[in-house]
Amino acid sequence: MIPTPIKPTKPSPLFTLPESFRRPSINVKRTLLACLALAAYIAWSLGAWEALLIETGLRPKLRPTVLLAGDSLTEKGTNPKSNGWVTLLQNDYTRSANVVPRGLSGYNTRWYLKYAMPVIRGEIISGAYTPVLITLWLGANDAALPNGSNSEQHVPIEKYRLNLIMIVREFQALAPDARIILITPPHVDDMERHRRARKNDGDKTGVIDRTNEMAGKYAQVCVETAHKLGLPVLNLYSYFNDMPKWRRNNLLGDGLHLNTRGNKLMYDQLMEKIKSEFPGVVRELERWQLPNFNTLVRSDPWIPDDTHDGTNSTRTLRSN
Repeated sequence: MIPTPIKPTKPSPLFTLPESFRRPSINVKRTLLACLALAAYIAWSLGAWEALLIETGLRPKLRPTVLLAGDSLTEKGTNPKSNGWVTLLQNDYTRSANVVPRGLSGYNTRWYLKYAMPVIRGEIISGAYTPVLITLWLGANDAALPNGSNSEQHVPIEKYRLNLIMIVREFQALAPDARIILITPPHVDDMERHRRARKNDGDKTGVIDRTNEMAGKYAQVCVETAHKLGLPVLNLYSYFNDMPKWRRNNLLGDGLHLNTRGNKLMYDQLMEKIKSEFPGVVRELERWQLPNFNTLVRSDPWIPDDTHDGTNSTRTLRSN
């Protein structure tokens, strides 16, 4: 008798999945379909956004930053009541760049280097901003007379030179791609400072704090330092002193700080310097982060979808 051959059988699995796992439930299928639909919508949205960016020539990115380092001439530049030069700059770049003023009233280069730079260093290192352009406007307080009523602010001229170099070097280390402009101290109205000195108390009565001549010496060192470092410099001292005395003094509110007219001229001179020295930076600063709404009116308008029920007409937003 010939034995009946035994058919091979598939080995039994080590374990068997529950039926609920082997056959997806309706809820699981619905979830998968919803995920696929969401993915399709996201892909469509990205495609539409990309098409819009191609049309407008704009791409969203982090805004470039302009860092304004200085003393009260920078701090007071943020005052809209005097048409501050910083506010004018912020108005220019409101859609395209961040203007970060770090002006500290009364500070000289020694105090700025010792107290302000560590804070600014922390801001840049932390990624709070990365400047593409830095203005450095210090020296008006360094030039305070060593025997004047504000002698505490005085910094010897060679120390001023060294401090400027150290501040610039630190900025270059923190933001190696940033462009830097040095700005000289402006002029001083000697008559106005004498008039104000008469109001001083005690042994400082009649003792002035600054002179136009002293400001000029520090302005010259600022120019020399900029040339040594290969940086552009905005020589406001020469610009203002080339004017008749009556005219230049009418640009100051207290014999030292700029008034409305002075702020406008400062702004004009700075913008002219930036455009002539760094045209590439200007293009970056002027490039809008997001498109003008007129572009969206053309490329992404609201389109009504009219439906009639016999009595009323309703409009609903249709996705595009």
